[in-house]
Amino acid sequence: MKTQATVNDFFIAAYEAGAEQTPVPTWAAKTENPFGLERTFCKTVQRVEVQSVPGAFQLLHLLTCDECRRFIETSERLGYTEDASVSLPRSVRRNENLVWVADDTTHDIIWERCKTLLHDSTDLFNGKQPLGLNRRFRFYKYAEGDFFKPHTDGSWPGSRMVGSRLVADAYGDRFSRMSFLILLNEAFTGGATVFYVDKNDPAEKSQDVKIAAVRTPAGGALCFPHGEHPLHCLHSSETVLTGVKYIIRTDLLFAK
Repeated sequence: MKTQATVNDFFIAAYEAGAEQTPVPTWAAKTENPFGLERTFCKTVQRVEVQSVPGAFQLLHLLTCDECRRFIETSERLGYTEDASVSLPRSVRRNENLVWVADDTTHDIIWERCKTLLHDSTDLFNGKQPLGLNRRFRFYKYAEGDFFKPHTDGSWPGSRMVGSRLVADAYGDRFSRMSFLILLNEAFTGGATVFYVDKNDPAEKSQDVKIAAVRTPAGGALCFPHGEHPLHCLHSSETVLTGVKYIIRTDLLFAK
């Protein structure tokens, strides 16, 4: 059984301005792999295309149930805030937020589990292949009544810790082109990720849309194009009706 990390295993690497102008802490770990991810992974990660959303797919069995539980429990110990270092106000984004910059070992374990499934065989990104995950992990907690209204996800540079210092653009040669949402639990109703796509041609932008609601099992990841990619899609998180929904949002990084 893995030892549960405590608050003392982490430190605040920086404070960032929130949408409501309150200082929002960004956390980092004092040690490698604080959530105790399994280095020897016995499950097979499976890629499943989301047929109703162009460019979107799920990675199933990316994390174990115990790993998801440790992410949730430790993030609760660190503490969520209502404010977030994003430009969207609470009227659009009603949830709680925590930012943690992943250590190299945590990143590498997750990346090794899924990297062979991320090859761009459909040439969505003009032959460019993903280089890794953004280490900036944004935890979102949706309690009953919480939601995220329709929005699009922006692109991010690749952040990482260099010693005890947070570097927002740590590489200089890469930028995100896909959202990477890890679902940590299923003990809630409502809360589906909803995409708004053109009824006639999902690759086109139109006011004549159909709604595609996607549910991803706990331990799986939902990936879809974002930023300036032509297939980036307006999407939302449905209101949570019962229970609490926990996710981690990060990004797939590609060469500029």
